[in-house]
Amino acid sequence: MKAVSIKEQLEDKGITSALLLKAFQDIPEAFLLSETLHPYFYEDIRIEKNQEKTEPRVIVVARMLEQLKVKEEEKILITGVDSIYILVVLSKIYKEVYTVETNETYANWAIEVLKTIDITNVHIKVGKPEMGWKEKGPFNAILIASEIETIPKTIKEQLKIDAKLLVPIGPDWAHVMLQIVKRVGKDEYASKALRDSYFIPNPKILPEISTETYPEIEMIDEIGMSSIPFKTIKKFPMEALLERIGDAKVVLLGEASHGTSEFYLTRQEITKALIEKKGFNFVCAEADWSDAEQINNYVRNQYKVQDWMPFARFPQWMWKNKEVLDFVEWLKKYNTKHNNTIGFYGLDLYGLENSIDLVIKHLEDMDTDLAELAKTRYACITPYMSQPSVYGKLIKNNRLISCEKEILNMLFELLKHKNKLNHSQAYFYAYQNATVVVDAERYYKAMYYGSAESWNLRDFHMFYTLKSLLSYFGKESKAVVWAHNSHIGNALATEMYARGEINIGHLCKEHFGTKSYHIGFGTHTGTVAAARNWGEKMEVITVNASVEDSYEHLCHKTNVTNFTLPLRKTHTHNNLRELLGTPRLQRAIGVVYRPETELLSHYFKTVLPSQFDEYIWFNKTKAITPLITKTETSKLMDLHPFGLLDR
Repeated sequence: MKAVSIKEQLEDKGITSALLLKAFQDIPEAFLLSETLHPYFYEDIRIEKNQEKTEPRVIVVARMLEQLKVKEEEKILITGVDSIYILVVLSKIYKEVYTVETNETYANWAIEVLKTIDITNVHIKVGKPEMGWKEKGPFNAILIASEIETIPKTIKEQLKIDAKLLVPIGPDWAHVMLQIVKRVGKDEYASKALRDSYFIPNPKILPEISTETYPEIEMIDEIGMSSIPFKTIKKFPMEALLERIGDAKVVLLGEASHGTSEFYLTRQEITKALIEKKGFNFVCAEADWSDAEQINNYVRNQYKVQDWMPFARFPQWMWKNKEVLDFVEWLKKYNTKHNNTIGFYGLDLYGLENSIDLVIKHLEDMDTDLAELAKTRYACITPYMSQPSVYGKLIKNNRLISCEKEILNMLFELLKHKNKLNHSQAYFYAYQNATVVVDAERYYKAMYYGSAESWNLRDFHMFYTLKSLLSYFGKESKAVVWAHNSHIGNALATEMYARGEINIGHLCKEHFGTKSYHIGFGTHTGTVAAARNWGEKMEVITVNASVEDSYEHLCHKTNVTNFTLPLRKTHTHNNLRELLGTPRLQRAIGVVYRPETELLSHYFKTVLPSQFDEYIWFNKTKAITPLITKTETSKLMDLHPFGLLDR
């Protein structure tokens, strides 16, 4: 494996400060820490010596230091870092480095390590980080690297005049907002909000990709022998699957199209089992947060009629269909018997207009002054809400000034006033809607700068929404994710990564490791609900037979009608992984299907055993059943999120 210098890694993550880069580069190789040197395990900060690769936690702190604009000065105070590596870096920039640790074992160990490498300008004490180190102040800079509820006056007073303090701000589920406070006078401070740019960390979990060529019949036979057949969805071998899923915290369930009934129904049966038998707390789908919020309120028996119709924009059928309706009704009944605890949420960043509306409505109920401020801040983008892509185009052509600053400041206002606004479920929803507005604004601008940038921003938004939900629901919470195969499979095992694209599947593998379980779906032929072009009417379209050199073709040749295929190392034979480990084509149908140009439009190269932990196969499938007035109106209650659409 080619060694990558720390300087190269930092530059790859956007670090440009020459001072920081030099300080990191000057660390001797012997000091690169492995986890065995720690008095106890620090998963987030270890540096893997064997790969000469820094962990994301070190990168995050480096990015914070860059935002703080560190420079060669007298003194810096840093808390919440839990990284002796960062302390050594800062010792090369500042004359004196002060840090406050909460864990005495770690503090004593760090002191001993620093002594052995003759670093004498780093000072460590055990105490409350949020109180700082008043006796050693004032400081030229202060970095509080872990979140605190509010910045105490006592720590701000430890800044020199014109010095800056940086701190992550917000509830425990807000991880990407930073606040910079500058002391401009004895009792005067100026502050501003920053949104940390999303970055792609160097991957820890690399796919196993082969270049060997194997006889097709050998691959087909191995799939046939390794697969677990089932006759119907109701007879799916669920107990064995649950055993393979084990103690996963996140289970990601895919689909090879956005309009295939079997994918939806199987996904829902697995989800029911995860809720009933594994204690999963919520479902989050590739749907708009604001629209899914109405489904969530309905299934938790908290539904209120909204001023707009959920799932009213293209592609309506993706969630407004008979299959989803049946699951929604099941979840509502389940919740009625279980204290309304299981939620249903949207991961996507569309629905800009509805999210703005929900933020303002929440504030009107809680604080009219903040509601008026929200209207003012959002006024910049509201004229373009019905056609946000026009907004992005105007920005690109320099015909409009970006609204990013105003929108970001509104999110910051919500964070600053969280206690005043009652840190509740309603507040969490308002915060997430405000986050949708921030990321949607960035997304519509990114659309005009390249597909990889906009794709990545969208999947980062999905991932951080998932993390926020897990944090909000609590330490023991577990999530089911519903999204397309192209989102939930590991992007590193596909040609997407070569294009610079990542996805929520890759990010979950990096973050949760074996605690995330990814299940893909596939079919040979049948029908699908899709449009011929974006924005056009939905049709039921015949799916072409799978092409040769595709995984679907191999599965079809087994002559097994339906099966599930375990792919994780611990659940299958190495021979299967080896035979399927050479890249092959895989089909991906979204809401648009163009059978005439299918090979060019819908196939891409993947390595199936590294993309998914399991693959569920249906040789022939049929289209979902969209909800339309003719078939469903009479069955729906007046107070029903789908009922609004079907009256």
